[in-house]
Amino acid sequence: MVLEIVNPLGEKRQRMNWHEKVDQYLEIEKILNHLFSGFNYCLTQCIQKPGDEGELHCGCCNRPYHEIYDQDHPSFEILRARREALYGKPESHANIKRISPCEYHTLKGCILKTHKSPVCLGFLCKESIQALRSDYGLWTYDYLGVTHALEWLLTGDLSGKALDDFRQMCLDMDRTVMSEE
Repeated sequence: MVLEIVNPLGEKRQRMNWHEKVDQYLEIEKILNHLFSGFNYCLTQCIQKPGDEGELHCGCCNRPYHEIYDQDHPSFEILRARREALYGKPESHANIKRISPCEYHTLKGCILKTHKSPVCLGFLCKESIQALRSDYGLWTYDYLGVTHALEWLLTGDLSGKALDDFRQMCLDMDRTVMSEE
C-alpha cells in the first residue's frame, strides 16, 4: 500500500510505502525482542511469580491493549493482518486458559513472538526499568518514548536520521545487556 501525501497547498511531499514501514518496525522489534530475551525480567520476575496471595497474575497485560491503542492507520492494519495470519485472530484464542483479558496472553506470557502492538512491545514496568538501571547501567530506556517512537515509525513520522538514531539506541541497549551475560 503506497500513499501519496499532499499538503494543504496541494504540493506532493512524499510517497509512503506502509509495508516498508511495517518491515522497518519488525526490524526494530527483532532488536528489542533480543534485548528483552537477554534481560528476561518479565517472564522470570513477574509472570511466573505468584502474587502476594499465591495467585497467578498477568503482570502488566491486564487489558487487550493491542485493540485499545492500535491506531486506525494503514500500517497498523498491515501489522494486524500479518499478526493474525501468523497467530490467528484474537477471538480464536478465546478458549485458551489465561489470566489476562488479552487473548494473546497465556499463563506463560504473550504468545506473540513477533508482530506485537507498539504499546505491548515498548512497555516495561517501573520495576523492570529499575532492574535495567541497576543490573546493566542502562538509564536510557523510557517506555513511553520507545512506544511513541514505534508508533511514529509505523505512521511515517519517524524516518531518516531520527529512525537511524532510534535503531542505534536499541542496538546499543541490546549490546549492553548481551555483553553482561
